[in-house]
Amino acid sequence: MSATQRNTTLLGAEGARELIAFLTGADNAAATAVVRRPVRRGGPVQRLTLRRPGPPAVAAEPAETTESTRSAEFTASAESAPAQPHLLDRHVLRLAPASAPGLTHPAPDLFPSGTALLTNTGHHVAGVESLPLDARLEDVVARTRPRHIRVLVDLHAERAAPSEALLDLHDAMFRTAKACVERAERPESFSVLVLGGVDDARVPHACAGLFTGFAKSLALEWPDTSVLAVVHETRDLVTAEPDAAREHATPQLLPVVYHVGGTRLLWQAVTEPGTRVEAQAVTEPGERGEARTGSRDRVVVAAGGARGIGAELLLALARRDRPRLHLIGSTDVDGDQADERLERKDFIRARTTGPERLTVREASMAYDRLGSAREVRATIAALRELCGADRVTYHRCDLRDAEDVRTTVRRITDTESRVDLLLNIAGTNRAASVEQKQLKDFRTVRDLKVRCYAHLKAAFGDRQPRLWCNFGSFVGFTGQTGETDYGAANDYFNTAALHHSAHGTREFTLGWTLWRDVGLGATPLMRTFLAKSAQFTAMPTEEGVDHFLHELDQADHGRHTPVTVFFGDAERAAIEAAAPGYLDFCRNRPASRTSSPVPATPAPALPEFYVDDIVDRAPGRLTVVRRFGLDRDAYLNEHVVNGHPTLPGTFVPELAAEAAMHLVPGRVPAVVEDVRLESFLRVYKADRDETKKITARLLSDGPRESVVAVEVTGDVVAPDGRVLVKDRRHFSARVRLRDEPVAAPQWQHWDDNGAEPLSDPYHVPNPAVLLSGVFVSTAGTRTHPSGRRAHYAPDRPGIDRWFSGLVVPSVLLDGLARVCVLDRTELPGHGGDWTPLAVPRTIRRIDLYGNHTDASLAAAGTRVELYSLPARLDLESGAANRAVAVGTAGDVVLQIKDMTGVVLGHINQTTGAYRERPRGADLARRASAQAQEATS
Repeated sequence: MSATQRNTTLLGAEGARELIAFLTGADNAAATAVVRRPVRRGGPVQRLTLRRPGPPAVAAEPAETTESTRSAEFTASAESAPAQPHLLDRHVLRLAPASAPGLTHPAPDLFPSGTALLTNTGHHVAGVESLPLDARLEDVVARTRPRHIRVLVDLHAERAAPSEALLDLHDAMFRTAKACVERAERPESFSVLVLGGVDDARVPHACAGLFTGFAKSLALEWPDTSVLAVVHETRDLVTAEPDAAREHATPQLLPVVYHVGGTRLLWQAVTEPGTRVEAQAVTEPGERGEARTGSRDRVVVAAGGARGIGAELLLALARRDRPRLHLIGSTDVDGDQADERLERKDFIRARTTGPERLTVREASMAYDRLGSAREVRATIAALRELCGADRVTYHRCDLRDAEDVRTTVRRITDTESRVDLLLNIAGTNRAASVEQKQLKDFRTVRDLKVRCYAHLKAAFGDRQPRLWCNFGSFVGFTGQTGETDYGAANDYFNTAALHHSAHGTREFTLGWTLWRDVGLGATPLMRTFLAKSAQFTAMPTEEGVDHFLHELDQADHGRHTPVTVFFGDAERAAIEAAAPGYLDFCRNRPASRTSSPVPATPAPALPEFYVDDIVDRAPGRLTVVRRFGLDRDAYLNEHVVNGHPTLPGTFVPELAAEAAMHLVPGRVPAVVEDVRLESFLRVYKADRDETKKITARLLSDGPRESVVAVEVTGDVVAPDGRVLVKDRRHFSARVRLRDEPVAAPQWQHWDDNGAEPLSDPYHVPNPAVLLSGVFVSTAGTRTHPSGRRAHYAPDRPGIDRWFSGLVVPSVLLDGLARVCVLDRTELPGHGGDWTPLAVPRTIRRIDLYGNHTDASLAAAGTRVELYSLPARLDLESGAANRAVAVGTAGDVVLQIKDMTGVVLGHINQTTGAYRERPRGADLARRASAQAQEATS
């Protein structure tokens, strides 16, 4: 236990024990140690970093190693024991409409005189030189000396993993640019037109980023050349050509523009801090705090990352969660260690003499490999110390080799029933201008990311990890001089994550900038560059760890965003200098979809609150699994039916909508109809989760709407594991999805003449249906000559805690349904001041308008009035009825049509007494018998 933990101090000897242990440690001890001590309790922390002589800090993505000082380093820096404000902000990338200024003159020809065309489409344009993809390419460029380069890419037939032919085209694009700079003058323009690069739901093709990322970096490298990438939904050149031609005459904020359905779209970086999950402290290095509940069952696979920032983040994850870890890397950790303690000069001298002598360059590279192996061994040892020696496995594998990856992944999946998280970290960087960069280096940088990703996807097959996290880069978002390969690979991670996320995979890419204390940004050369350029924020390790764990928490709670990028003031200044006005575009979010004829937001993110895993997917069908438990779903304790925490029937539209959106990504729920509530979904015991299946089946899919049938089922299981009832049906519904939310109709608010206050019976203590907490969502409940009314009073903290990720305003829907029971009823022999307690059984139709959620309504403070009619309503009769939620301006938020229910009992409005209805008593007894059967 450290002195800090004991709350004692060794005064001037603080840290001496750690220093002595480090200096006298065994040969295979860790190469780095960090000693942290607070100046005073709760005050700033001093950090002492100790490094043994050895190779320099290595980037998280293995970079070209540079010479650096080899003597031991002692550095002290102040950090605050309480977390310091972050230097970098979290930004979410999304495609957003961006109008272009009208042209005052005709658009130029897309293929002007002097154009050379590079393509995989087979298109031939009259008067345009077609460049070959083979070895003749450079000679043709030298001979024709084109003034304009056009790259025409058709992705229609491409899968998410690029084909060899597509990578050949990508190579040829680089080779063409390189051939151009070998002339005295660069081309006047260099543009890429990607056909079929985005679908009608505004989801990019996974491979689009290969070409847009290249264009972003080339545009910065060639400021005097018009560099542009246009990504179009059509695969028809005749349709896309006018849009692409206009873009060449349009001032650009970014050199990448998308066109979907006649709408021009740009990437928008929106500041979104995300939802902060209840924090659990990350223990200091060397400490073994308690792992989070259930986290030791997590299986994590890291492809790369045993050094640099990857090692820091794996260690932080291990300190917090103690998962089962599989590390995949190319380093040989079992090789000869005899020469590891030699200085570089001594090692090179020894290896460049004798009969098996090496060249100086070869010896230097061998020395670097020894240093890398030592770092990897130190990381593995630290991870085993934290997680357990038998819980961390290192797999040596060439991630660029498909068969090697397949064998390694098979070895992992043969021993693990599932993989909960894959961290795709591997990468390298060899920054150089197009003129200086060699094709082999271009391929090395691109392929380590792109091929590794493709090989991992293929190797996991139908057993994909539950969460997939790519380590991307800020460069993938903005581009960077000298990074045509690195920018392309990282933008591929961006578009691949968007593509797979839209098709049901929980995948996300994190766009890191440079780290201050580790990785490429920690080398002396890079530190000097950063200080002089002032273009990048040097992020402290502690902040990087915090960002990383926060993103994992978002994903674990169903709130992941496909592409997140981190940047701060330095990056903002650089962006503003390179693209004036772009940050203003990012700050000005588009208007609501319902108030603008132009769609204002990109394809909706797939909701995941009630989606744990997709266990079955086929054309037109998928099955989702959701585990309900009183830990993750503690809100059920605030919705109790017959003594058991119970999912509200009005949450069934949310379950149905989420499954339908995963089946038909890109569309949003407009109508939920034929809702049938056949059996309660309850959690009977705090220590036993209830696993349910949500099956969605596509009934029709047209240009205007898709119709999906959804069914929620679950097994009734005995405590000994026997299945008593297989796939018992709880609910069913039908969802109609549209491309855009439906515009809200108008409603004339009632005056309050003749209204009489009436208490909501569901909040009065009773054994039938008792609601509390977040489900106390109405106020001003009263009867009215035209029916019943109230106003919506959401519990914002409760909604933010539990329901920020829902797409249907389910708490509002629950409150609106309860308004329908407000009435005074006479019970024979007991007077006439009774109000029924009912549970819904069927709803013919629910209409959703606008793009409202409980979270958006609560955050905006929107006042919503609730109305129910007709004046006399018997929910058991099956008679027509209607309930409407209406905003202040008269716009309808949602409405319920023709709900039926079953009355369980009545509450006396004067005394609060409860009387059980005989039929309700029968239902309650039947439900209790089912509960006892399920738990016996």
